[in-house]
Order: sequence, then structure tokens, then C-alpha cells
Amino acid sequence: MNYNNDARAPLLFISGSEDHLMPPSVQKSNLKHYKSNTITEITEFPGRAHFMPAQQGWEEIADYALEWAERHAVSKTPANEPVAG
Repeated sequence: MNYNNDARAPLLFISGSEDHLMPPSVQKSNLKHYKSNTITEITEFPGRAHFMPAQQGWEEIADYALEWAERHAVSKTPANEPVAG
């Protein structure tokens, strides 16, 4: 793992306060390894366990992750080239 890779995509760690498999303390420790200038963040959701997609209210987490990704997205397409779609 290259923790100093400035060319990597932004990285978001999502943690649940009640996660006993990957508790917030482990996620925070993982975050500290990344030394690049690329965006690396952690968000903790209170009352959530490890398998957040199966819990009631999973939409809140999905919406947060999507909004975060859109906020930190960087286009690699030059301004004068059309985007395929």
C-alpha cells in the first residue's frame, strides 16, 4: 500500500459508533497512515453497527457517501473533450 500516493482518488472511511468488527478507533488508526495530499476523511455515524446497509435508515449513510463523493469528484476529462455517456 502506498500511503503517500498523491494520484489516488479521495478516500472516505465510514464508521459506526457501535461497530465491534471495525470500531471507530481502528478506522481512525487507518486514517493516520495516509500521508498523501489527497483528501482522506472519516465520518462516524452514531448508533450504527458494522453492517450499516442492513440497518434501518441506511439511506442516510448512502446519501452522505454519495454527496461526499460528488463534492470531492475531480474530472479527468479536458474541458474541450465531450464526455461519453
